[in-house]
Amino acid sequence: MQLTSLSTDSECHDILQRHAAGLVDGTEARRLIAASLHRSGIAYAVAREKTVHGVQLMQDLATEMEDLLFQKVMQTEPGGFDLDLGLDASATGWARQLLRAGRLSIIRNIQTRTTSKMTLVDPSPMRQWQDSGWVAGPYTAFHNAVTSDRHDPQNLSQTMEDAADWLRSKTRHLRDSSKLAAQAATVMHGYGVPALVRPRLQERKRLKAMIDAEPGLAHRSIAAMRALIEGEPYEDVDSGLLALWDDYSFEQIDNITRAAPRVAGVLVDSVLADRARPSRTVLRSFRASVKAMGKGRGWARLAEETCEAFIALEFEAYSSFDTTGADYRDERVAGRRIACLKAPDVFARALAFKGQRLGINEADLYDQLDRLIRSLTDLEVKVPDAA
Repeated sequence: MQLTSLSTDSECHDILQRHAAGLVDGTEARRLIAASLHRSGIAYAVAREKTVHGVQLMQDLATEMEDLLFQKVMQTEPGGFDLDLGLDASATGWARQLLRAGRLSIIRNIQTRTTSKMTLVDPSPMRQWQDSGWVAGPYTAFHNAVTSDRHDPQNLSQTMEDAADWLRSKTRHLRDSSKLAAQAATVMHGYGVPALVRPRLQERKRLKAMIDAEPGLAHRSIAAMRALIEGEPYEDVDSGLLALWDDYSFEQIDNITRAAPRVAGVLVDSVLADRARPSRTVLRSFRASVKAMGKGRGWARLAEETCEAFIALEFEAYSSFDTTGADYRDERVAGRRIACLKAPDVFARALAFKGQRLGINEADLYDQLDRLIRSLTDLEVKVPDAA
């Protein structure tokens, strides 16, 4: 029997209260919560939120979501279900957010595994399924469900025109990475899409080398992602490139795939590039914000080191507007390289510092630093209100 979200939350809250009172140990509390969420059918409900073609894919998606949910509930390390925070939150809300965030990645992984296995038997299995009519009904339903919600062409045209006007007003003040970031902001505003998933430095370098070597690869990667989700034959593209699109809905993937190839190119180029060096004013504000995230003797110095390490990993060594000589620039590049090498040690010391509020693991710390700097540096497309 499936439970409602309200009854499931009530049941989970009761378990957490008993745990807080010392009546149930942590492992048993997690097992009981996992069982309650399983009975609620939330994984199956989230799997059905967007139509997918084929009953088997739906079942596979729900099964993998069940596995992910159980794993995260039972996980005691950071990133798992927090028994203390759970007392003041909705267990089903947490579960639904977790499953929605992982949905696209799970589908991609299922399709990748399925296609790889079936290719050993037949090099074009997906096309044969479609030709036989096996997925015709669900495929059509999925396609119609997506296209019916597309933006009105006239509204999209006006939005793009407004965004283009904003970009033209900014271009003369920007250079290199800052200009690329403005172009990406224009695309995101015009098409109503989020920024791509930004990898860490070494992965960015690896993917950028691939993109630079193969013009058009960015667009081919999103086309492959679309085909993979649709269950169609798709070009073999590096999984790191596919993962860039994980935060996009199918409709957003579909729209960018149908756009000019340069649209996907701008989004990928921007997310893989080093960010434009912030101004001194921005850097001062950033350092002050990080210092405010901790207290105690030695924190101010460690906060400075943490800022330096993060800036080195994410931003250019010097500003494009810098008019100093080549020797100074070489020195800044060398300094950035050293700061990148020191970053793991610096982050470990920051995490171990008693009283810091940047996070409990490196991923949390990095995300917190990223949010702080983005609040100071992200470009926002602002268009005048219609008369």
